[in-house]
Amino acid sequence: MINHRNILLTFLLSIFTLTAIAQDDPRQILTDSAQAIKETQGFSAKVTLSGDGSKMILSTLPSMTARLTFGEHSEYGKVLHVLGQLRPTAEGAPEDFDIVYSADRYIWSDHPNQTLNIRPPSVSGRIRPTAFSYLLLAELIKDEPFQNELDNAENFTLESNQSIAGIDCHVILIDRAKPKGRAAAGAHNQERWFIAVEDKLPRRVEQITDASMIRASLIMELSGLAIAQQSDSDLEVFVPDTYKVIDNIRKKQPKVADKNQPFNKPTTTTKINRPAASKAPTDPPAPNYSFTDINNQSISRSTQTDRITVLYFHGSWSIPSKQATPLLSDLSRSFDNPSKPIDTFAIALRETDPDAVKSDHNNNAYAHNLAINPEGSLDALFQVRIYPTLIVIDDNNRITYRKHMGKDTDAQALIDGAKDAINKALNPAP
Repeated sequence: MINHRNILLTFLLSIFTLTAIAQDDPRQILTDSAQAIKETQGFSAKVTLSGDGSKMILSTLPSMTARLTFGEHSEYGKVLHVLGQLRPTAEGAPEDFDIVYSADRYIWSDHPNQTLNIRPPSVSGRIRPTAFSYLLLAELIKDEPFQNELDNAENFTLESNQSIAGIDCHVILIDRAKPKGRAAAGAHNQERWFIAVEDKLPRRVEQITDASMIRASLIMELSGLAIAQQSDSDLEVFVPDTYKVIDNIRKKQPKVADKNQPFNKPTTTTKINRPAASKAPTDPPAPNYSFTDINNQSISRSTQTDRITVLYFHGSWSIPSKQATPLLSDLSRSFDNPSKPIDTFAIALRETDPDAVKSDHNNNAYAHNLAINPEGSLDALFQVRIYPTLIVIDDNNRITYRKHMGKDTDAQALIDGAKDAINKALNPAP
């Protein structure tokens, strides 16, 4: 007689056993993480880099604080955008950087030389910024994350779970295959990955060099990770339009057709008269925006009806913004007893240290209101791509002024244009 109860228990036990094996298999954890990376729509997070090692080399190790954004760019494919500050050594001077990594190009801004550089990954290390050497999360932009290690590593060890920034993580130690040739001298021989149990995305990676006289680790850690689709503007280097673009990506040239072949001979075409494209309205309506400032005041299109609103998109990392921000404060003080309420908001974006931005705002006693890294893509909603950009919205929720700093517009001209727009909104023509 068949004992159905025993069959059911055996089946459940086998399922439980298979699940337990999967959870205890470091290779499977990495495989699952690779699939989660490929499927995620994108995320943003704060990222830090630190070093650990013997006293002899501790002072030579780098440190970094930055904001990292990962997503799919419409032109570049999978992209890591890292914006922040690096100290190449403990005693070294801090270096600001703004870098995009993709499979076929590196992009970075050079503020002293006012250039935007686009180079292939093979570009010499002497040319690219120091920060490029310290991206420990390059697996994220690979077509098959972790595949090289899964195929070639000498050993995988599943260590005890650890909490990273409050997230429970699997911990996997990888003994890497010994590199060959000249790469062997400077290459790390172990990696330790911390993979979140819940969403299977990496939260920390350690690159460990354990040689006869040197033991050192580079540690990159993510915190405040927020999963969300990223716009192209979130995945691009932020530079003024006056910067020179140096593009060294070789593009395939189209094949030249043989005009002697009958099927390649040019044919006579009839010119089609297309209607002229309609012009955008002079004062387009403001989009349905909303954000919260540092005083927890909720601002939206509806709250600003019958009020004049100034939105100043900027960042402490933007050199032109440093010139315009004090002038914005002067602008907000320049209207005494206006006939309509005027609200001025500085929208600080891509800030890696919000506390420092808030402290700078308070120490300078700026008169304008401040919002730091507001949720949602407020800059994308207003189609802001250059920083700083200043927008004036009248009391009927129409955009009457929109300008960014550029070759023909310095900080004072930017503010003066906004002031003129505000005066027109206060005194509309009959």
